[in-house]
Amino acid sequence: MWLAMLGLMNGIIMGLVYSVEELWIGSFFVLIPFAGILFSKKKISFFLIGYGLGYYITGLSFLFSLTDVVPLPIYTANVLFAGVILAISIILTFLMWIALYPFQYWRRGSSIDIFLLAGLYTLGEWLQEIVPMVSFPWFRLAVPVVKMPIFIQGASLFGSLFVSFCVILWNTWLAKLIMKRKLDRSIVLAGAFIGAVLLYGEVRLYQKEEGTKQVLIVQGNHEGSEKWAMESKDILKDYKKLAYQYANPFVELIIMPETALPYAVMDEKEGREELMSISKQLSAELLVGAIQKEEIGEETNFYNVVYHIKEDGINQTVYRKQILVPFGEFLPFAEFFNKMCPWLIDFMSGNYFKAGEEMAVFDTKAGKIGALICYESIFPEIAKEAVEKGAEALVIVSNDSWFQNTPAMREHYAHAILRAVESDRYVIRAGNTGISAIIDGRGRVVASIPENTSMAFQAAMRPKRDGTLYIKAGRVFVWVLCGMYILLILRRACSLIFSFFFYIIEKIKK
Repeated sequence: MWLAMLGLMNGIIMGLVYSVEELWIGSFFVLIPFAGILFSKKKISFFLIGYGLGYYITGLSFLFSLTDVVPLPIYTANVLFAGVILAISIILTFLMWIALYPFQYWRRGSSIDIFLLAGLYTLGEWLQEIVPMVSFPWFRLAVPVVKMPIFIQGASLFGSLFVSFCVILWNTWLAKLIMKRKLDRSIVLAGAFIGAVLLYGEVRLYQKEEGTKQVLIVQGNHEGSEKWAMESKDILKDYKKLAYQYANPFVELIIMPETALPYAVMDEKEGREELMSISKQLSAELLVGAIQKEEIGEETNFYNVVYHIKEDGINQTVYRKQILVPFGEFLPFAEFFNKMCPWLIDFMSGNYFKAGEEMAVFDTKAGKIGALICYESIFPEIAKEAVEKGAEALVIVSNDSWFQNTPAMREHYAHAILRAVESDRYVIRAGNTGISAIIDGRGRVVASIPENTSMAFQAAMRPKRDGTLYIKAGRVFVWVLCGMYILLILRRACSLIFSFFFYIIEKIKK
């Protein structure tokens, strides 16, 4: 039990490091006790469970900021979200446990242990991305260390998971050094590996580049439910005013956030004409977050989309959001909730969206642009798909206003920085209330808008065509980790089978 409590404490501290911006440097030290316990001869199951629950519950506490959105009394809403946080934490803990639990059978005190533990922890983070219905790759060790640009450049090699691998490797390296108090082959190898990653980062950051295309980001600052209660013409009027106020004659592309126009704008002739008028008068194209309504027979579907507006009309290519937010944009296990919580069905009835099925790349004046919508930006594969389809820059339109000033807004933004480094593409992020910024392919912020302000800014970006190693072969790192895990599982299984076989032979002899 004491191991579970120790794990809980370690997890809570890690959750605070993840959530509190000023504590980000702790990512390089907080997991030393974690590694020390796993390197020991102790059974680790209870420790892992305690660590996972402490880490994820602490990190997910921002969800309590959504209690005002749910049409329930405040105490009931708090109980509901406490249950949601606990359920998500249990799932994430279980996935991390699957990856790490067998380590106790594979540790040998040899030089490979440092790399093996780092690889298994990274595999646990990957499982949190790929398991259907419960995928939630929010908690990556790469997120807090975006504050250290030299360290995250490795994402261009094998993605954000490789950055997480380097973070945990640093912790395991220090833990081993403290425990042994002398250098051995594993410590030297791990130190050399981390040094090589830092050297690569330094070289990559040394390379400078100038923007060639002018883009304008418009941050309307329409908070939460306020936006959905406004008249469509008033919302469009606000965005039009900001665009005219901040655009200069050189602007080529204007970006408006996710559901900046929270209605089926293409169904309103006046709205369509107004958008084309903005494009024509500013001689710039628009990428606008809005709602798309599609009627097929008696069925009506709604999509969360990005439209491409040009001077001569609306581009027929529309990007429909592929990964929807559970309970926010669609209701998983709808039949179950229909029986158990019919009030939830009524609440969600106006918020249902249908998921899109493919990536769209827009051919604009500023280059070929791949669009991601809000929640999708935490999934590296979506951005990778856009680049593989020819995107020369990435646009992320988002609505984080629900999270107000919680750590979630900054954490979500950090994922955008990682997408930029992974792909070596400029990322243009337009948030409803923030964080809006232009990020270059090294993860450096070119320009940004203060949060919770109504304004716009114009800055230069550069469309790029060359792909990083991650774009070309980034999955190799994950497949190596999976192959390692499978081989070790087979080795353990064979060991158990042979042990059982010899046990039976000994019994027969007696």
